[in-house]
Amino acid sequence: MVPGLHNLHYGERLRRMDLPSLMYRRLRGDVIETYKYLHGIYAINSSTFLPLSVPVSAGVNTRGHSLKLQKRDCKSVLRANTLGFRIVNLWNSLPEDVVSAPTVNSLKNRFDRHCSHLRYSYNWEDFKF
Repeated sequence: MVPGLHNLHYGERLRRMDLPSLMYRRLRGDVIETYKYLHGIYAINSSTFLPLSVPVSAGVNTRGHSLKLQKRDCKSVLRANTLGFRIVNLWNSLPEDVVSAPTVNSLKNRFDRHCSHLRYSYNWEDFKF
């Protein structure tokens, strides 16, 4: 415990120390990993793990950005909590300038600017995308 902050709520302690909440850090980490898979930073074929809803090669531009992930069904809770399933709604809700960032560091900065209202939030309802 930090002296003088023990009587404050979790959110207020985060603001005073300028620390993001655990939920925010987890979502940010998921976005970073998804970016790395989709932009070929990892030497793995991500098309089976994170399939795009419309392949980039098709040249079709629908609403939103060009790297929309396909929403797939799954029958088990365990599978629904894997990265390939839990990231879809968040990733698809991001604007084009965030998902098409030229580097991982620029993605982090753009994501932080886009989701600055969630930085100190710890209520799960705030993170529904």
